[in-house]
Amino acid sequence: MTRPMAKQIAKLALVAVFLALGCGRQATPAIPWDGYGGDGSGSFSPPQSLPTGTITGRVVDAKTGLGIADVRIEVQGVSPALTAQTDGSGNYMLNAVPAMRVKLLLEKVGYSYLQGNGDVIVQVLPGNTVTAPDIKLSAQLDAVPNAFLLSIGNLDRPRALTLDPGGDGDSKRPAGLLVITRENFQLFGSIQTPIRVWGVRRFNLAGGLENRFGATFLIHDLQNPEGIAADLGGDVYVTDTGSNVIRAYSSFGTYIKPTENAQSFPGINKPYDIQVLRTGQFAVSSAGNNQILLFDTAKGPAHDARGNLLKPITGSTGLKGLTVDADDNLYFIDDAASAGGVIKKVSIAGTLLLQFGYRGGRGPGYFEHPTDLAVDNRNGDIYVVDAGNNRIQRFNRDGAFLSEFGGMGAGNGQFNNPVGIAVDREGFVFVSDSNNNRIQKFAPARLAQAGY
Repeated sequence: MTRPMAKQIAKLALVAVFLALGCGRQATPAIPWDGYGGDGSGSFSPPQSLPTGTITGRVVDAKTGLGIADVRIEVQGVSPALTAQTDGSGNYMLNAVPAMRVKLLLEKVGYSYLQGNGDVIVQVLPGNTVTAPDIKLSAQLDAVPNAFLLSIGNLDRPRALTLDPGGDGDSKRPAGLLVITRENFQLFGSIQTPIRVWGVRRFNLAGGLENRFGATFLIHDLQNPEGIAADLGGDVYVTDTGSNVIRAYSSFGTYIKPTENAQSFPGINKPYDIQVLRTGQFAVSSAGNNQILLFDTAKGPAHDARGNLLKPITGSTGLKGLTVDADDNLYFIDDAASAGGVIKKVSIAGTLLLQFGYRGGRGPGYFEHPTDLAVDNRNGDIYVVDAGNNRIQRFNRDGAFLSEFGGMGAGNGQFNNPVGIAVDREGFVFVSDSNNNRIQKFAPARLAQAGY
């Protein structure tokens, strides 16, 4: 080979090297892209060298602004799937997201994304954490009646629950969910194993924990709490059959000591449940003497508008859960009643307005160990916890069977010893699933009762 020819070959080799290296610049990986990170026909797998970032944000209810738990969030067009799930306050975090403009997809049974807001697009920056604006979902009130929506977990044998409707005017106290559950109590700090005591937790209606209180040991402790209610000012009342008292707490959870020498709720005997009327008066199912007792706002014997003493309403030895409707009519479980009288509706004057239900069996209107009940004030539907059959039965305002949901198990929508129930003003149903250590939330029933 001649020297000129050798030089020519060397020059050609050098040109080839420059072309491969892009004249000293790093080659940019080619990524199929349809505007969000996909190729329009499916998904792509980001190269290992592609820079990534993190997305944080929150999913909230479009109406209430409260965080929504258990929403599944996915980055569109990435394979393998890149997903996250919101916590009890609606917060989420997506890690290792390709540093580019991505679209988020949201999925939650009973909720839909507000289409008028456009797609959820986030620009991810290499090595940075981007906080996305709040994503608003709207509850689908026309979803499958009483379909499972979410689970509030990490509880210990939750029992009765109730709704605090929230304050109006200057207080603006948000609505909340109160539940009796067991808590840890560390004695003296030197005991390794904490003592399990009863207390109260407060959640927002999307499942976020807001407060916990009442879990004490020996002093004002709850020995066997069964019922719970909140008054118009937010004070909380817990019936404790173990100590035969009704304990009161402020809306902040501070114990309210009874006025000295005052008779609070005189005549109660093993109080099982408590409800607050629109007038601020109280109704207590006193299981020890088989009566529903009525008290005024000062916790003394109640009187009607004319000043007449409201007499006790007599039940049977099976007196249990108690609730009240928007007209201050009382509903209670009378589990030892004669056939056809397990569920009763009475006026505060004691007039029997409705009764239905039978003891034993699994058919519609039959109950095995019913524990609690609630009324949907939108349409008058009556929900009853049929604990022995691990289901909830729903009846119309006249006591006619409409539907049931539940069944034994630990899956979504199943129960293992349900105990308490509450229905909020929009018809959402909350059930304390005791042996599964959780509360489950279900969609409202439709207002039009035809066809389901």
